[in-house]
Amino acid sequence: MRRVFLAILLAVLTALVAARTREAPSEETAAMAARWDESGYNVLELKRSGGTATAGSARIRELESYFYSCTPTAKTPCTGLLRGKDLILLLAENWTAPDPTPEQTPALWRMLAEGVRFQSVYAPDWFQGMDGREFALLTGLAPTAVQESTSLAWVGQQGTYLPFSLGVGLGAAGYDCRAYTGDARPEAYQALGFAVQQRPASEGDALAQALSAPETGRPWAAYFVLSGQDVEQTLAQLWQLLEQTGRQDSTAVCLAAAGDGAGRGALFLRAPGLAGTEVAAPCSELDVTPTLLDLFGAPYDARFLSGRDVLADGPEVDVPVSLAGSAYCDWVTAAGRYHAVEGVFSPTDGRFSGQSEARRYVGRMRQVVYDRYSYARQLLECNYFQLAMGR
Repeated sequence: MRRVFLAILLAVLTALVAARTREAPSEETAAMAARWDESGYNVLELKRSGGTATAGSARIRELESYFYSCTPTAKTPCTGLLRGKDLILLLAENWTAPDPTPEQTPALWRMLAEGVRFQSVYAPDWFQGMDGREFALLTGLAPTAVQESTSLAWVGQQGTYLPFSLGVGLGAAGYDCRAYTGDARPEAYQALGFAVQQRPASEGDALAQALSAPETGRPWAAYFVLSGQDVEQTLAQLWQLLEQTGRQDSTAVCLAAAGDGAGRGALFLRAPGLAGTEVAAPCSELDVTPTLLDLFGAPYDARFLSGRDVLADGPEVDVPVSLAGSAYCDWVTAAGRYHAVEGVFSPTDGRFSGQSEARRYVGRMRQVVYDRYSYARQLLECNYFQLAMGR
């Protein structure tokens, strides 16, 4: 216990020192960040508050200094590939996905065979139950405790405006977004851009209801939380419904799954044009929103999200996947895995030329994990986008 306490104390002190010594971006850095969009990166020209608000102006300046110094993800050959297509997003609760086979799980196998192959998916323990998992999935922001509330509950209570959450982002791109999740936190789903639908008891009936909804003349996105017990059966019903309605080639299906607690996760994305795509880098449900926003051509600013577009290449690919809802947690990258309590990094063979290079890498990644968690919480606490964008 004493060793654990000392490890945590050391991490806290290290982060505090780094935060105190971090310099504000230079004018040259700021100018470079302002030109990201000219180089094919996912950024938007946002109005900066400049910390002009009377209350918390120093905090706002710090937030803007951090976010505008971040490296965004680049647009890819897949950017806008699914523009105008419909989307079904499924979150399987407390379900550990089996290794798909054509014989045992043909419906799940179809997701793999006709879509993206994610080779290294993790399921962080956000310490917030399903609230944390849904928040990460639907916003691309690290779930944090905000004044003793979960991030999802806080967004619902405050009506927090998050323009780059999945529902709001797709809505701005002309999508009709609906959530078939029952009565759980309807105010949060509404704040995140989804019209909450009364859901039938059967998951199959809920899917049928979504696919038979009145045409609005707009593409649509439907979000479902599955019980996790009959995912294969639900997927089989979904394929049947899509084929009956002639929508199998115009609908993307994304399934995120995780068992109880941290560990192995699963991510499936089946869509026209994506068959055979491989994603080798570690990822989690935190990366779903930025990946989908880019695929569906919804403008967003990647600097404000904790997750990343997993189909993008470049330096932003080598970012840590946090394995828990903490600024001082285990994390993993393509270069290795860091064990926070022990302070031990297990590198991938041959990745570093020596221990000093590995130590510098670990220090940089630990700072990324700390910043990503800390600034995601602050962004919610001060409702930054409402202030900066005049909402």
